[in-house]
Amino acid sequence: MKTDKRKLRAKDLITTGIFTLLFFVVVTIFAMLFTTIPLLMPFISCADAIVGGVIFLYLATKVRKFGAITIMSGLIGLVMCLAGHFWPCIIFGTVFGLLADFLCSQGGYKKFSWNTAGYAAMILGLALDGYSPMLFFEDAFRRSRLDMGMSAEIIDKLIAAIHGPLIVVAFAGAVICSIIGALIGRVLLKKHFEKAGIL
Repeated sequence: MKTDKRKLRAKDLITTGIFTLLFFVVVTIFAMLFTTIPLLMPFISCADAIVGGVIFLYLATKVRKFGAITIMSGLIGLVMCLAGHFWPCIIFGTVFGLLADFLCSQGGYKKFSWNTAGYAAMILGLALDGYSPMLFFEDAFRRSRLDMGMSAEIIDKLIAAIHGPLIVVAFAGAVICSIIGALIGRVLLKKHFEKAGIL
């Protein structure tokens, strides 16, 4: 019986799990640095996009099968939810992960332009994970941040800012930083790409 090479196999799932954990750890470290200055919180996704590019590109070009990116993004959303974020994290993570997988698949997971577009889609999903509490669950967000020791004044400023032009800047910044992160990833993974016939 022939095995469908397009389907994820055990080794693909293991690789996906390892790089999902690595991605989550790296972006969490940078997110924690940004949360030390509350007014920088809307730009956490920008920092995530820059530092996570190399991990995303390696996973996409290593596995090259539909579903790996969806699993990565969905798992990150699930972990964020379990860590105290709000339930839409799972939905945004999965939906934008599917979009990212679809975009990358258009180039066979080998075209840098399509992989970059897929990466930007996944980062936008992560950005929505972070912004959705302030956009849709203001009262719950306010209570959770008060419990964490954040001042009411800072919380009100964050909510007001995210409902204004800042949200456009934050999303645009996430896309731009995704491109920067992908470019950095391409430089760091040049030898891997050459070996895989991608460059």
